[in-house]
Amino acid sequence: MNATRLVGGVGVCLGDDEITTRVNEHKQASIRFGFALTMDVTDASPEQLRRLAQVAEDLAVWREERDRAAEVAAEDGVRSIGVPIQRGPVAA
Repeated sequence: MNATRLVGGVGVCLGDDEITTRVNEHKQASIRFGFALTMDVTDASPEQLRRLAQVAEDLAVWREERDRAAEVAAEDGVRSIGVPIQRGPVAA
């Protein structure tokens, strides 16, 4: 699979947009993230697709932990929570 490494980040706001998989008549597969982004996965190996699923699961766990922390903070009367910025090299 040929891939281009992006340096930096790509911002996509999903909100409640639907996430779907699609396979067209040419047997090309993609993941569609709302109207904002389509990711071609036609040539992705099963290992890469499983890793993508694991990354999504890791993000879901992170979001659940963040939501729980916000609930606890709200119960304690804290109006907002944040994570301090940590400057330094970014892991590759």
